[in-house]
Amino acid sequence: MKIKLNQLDILLEVAAQGSIGKAAKALNLTQPAISKTIHELEAEIGLPILQRSSRGVTLNEYGQVLLRHARDIDRSLHQARDEIDHLLGKAMRQLRIGFTSAASYGPFTNTLIQYQARFPGVKLVAMEGRPHQIHDALQNQRLDLAVLTAATSLVQSGMYYEPLYALSNTIIAGEQHPITHTTSLKSLMNYPWLDWDEPGEHSILAQVFRRYNLPQPQNIVHCSSPWVMARMMEQADMVSMWTSVRLRFPGYNVNLRALALREVLPATSIGVLCPNIGRLSTAGHTFMEMLRLNARDWLQQSDAADMVVRV
Repeated sequence: MKIKLNQLDILLEVAAQGSIGKAAKALNLTQPAISKTIHELEAEIGLPILQRSSRGVTLNEYGQVLLRHARDIDRSLHQARDEIDHLLGKAMRQLRIGFTSAASYGPFTNTLIQYQARFPGVKLVAMEGRPHQIHDALQNQRLDLAVLTAATSLVQSGMYYEPLYALSNTIIAGEQHPITHTTSLKSLMNYPWLDWDEPGEHSILAQVFRRYNLPQPQNIVHCSSPWVMARMMEQADMVSMWTSVRLRFPGYNVNLRALALREVLPATSIGVLCPNIGRLSTAGHTFMEMLRLNARDWLQQSDAADMVVRV
């Protein structure tokens, strides 16, 4: 019998919630994804496992057998994690966190500092990258969790995602750029653009132009370094789309400015992504809880008022 651990996680949640819809919401998955997993389990054992009614779903006798063993497996995995953590000892324990540059401003950096001070025995590894790079590192178990700007494709990837806040976006140019009045995306198409990502589904800039039924600008330089992008905009009539926090970073607000735009740019969600919240280590859960509290406090400060989009 070839049953995957994520299938058992879904079975446990469906049994606990008594509803495919509620289980989907709790696991941050779609209802079709939950139903597909249940069908896969039924196909694997060759028997139905659910009873459906107007009040929701319950497990039949075959499903109850599978549920009992799923609980035993889940309990054993947690015990294994505890034993491994105990064997490693505090001095050997580590937490590997990925982040995007836009997510690093404010509560994330503060949480890193506080966490290191509170748990000096935990080795912290922080890796910056683009969202799709970090997602790949999470999938390949090179990272434990990530705080990142979340694209729709990443949120729907089956991993656990928890939104923290949303940042406004703006079009950025150098102080010497000839555009000084309110403009539009169409009017800016003839200027050279800087994009964070290469062409494809990861490109947020491409998504924005599609949203307004515009072709992409012909002259686009793809660059993942905000420092290099800033220097290029200072020295040439180039433009780029940045989250509002970037002008708060030291050295970026001196020679760069935001352009007034007629269009409303979509907000960028900042959140926590991890492969499986149920199997996240104690160190990871503690970091997430500290980050939640810091994010909540930061959202009440005037520093966040001009950057955060209330949703």
